[in-house]
Amino acid sequence: MSRFTEAQWERLRSLLDEQDARVQRQLSALGASAVPLPREAPFENADLADEEAGDQTNDVMLARYRSELEQLDAARERMQQHSYGICVDCGEAIPFLRLQAQPTAMRCLPCQTARERRWA
Repeated sequence: MSRFTEAQWERLRSLLDEQDARVQRQLSALGASAVPLPREAPFENADLADEEAGDQTNDVMLARYRSELEQLDAARERMQQHSYGICVDCGEAIPFLRLQAQPTAMRCLPCQTARERRWA
């Protein structure tokens, strides 16, 4: 793990920890907002549609946050395996500035751009 200075490694670990804490807070807030409120009047079709849309939004957000947590775990695993900061496609080093911007990055910018173009 000598590609970066110890201060850079600390910064990257800190960024992963900060992102993890943010996602955990968002998950907690989402869980609190998912608790149904008691209804006083019978549902109307518009009420049911609003509730269903809200449920679908919560499901999408929950999946997004879980995916972020998986990416964070994968980044930490790559750190332990000494493969963090190495592009999974071309094997080149991922620059520190890219990792600062996206600590869970698995690809260098050219490979990520090419992948996004392929899947667009």
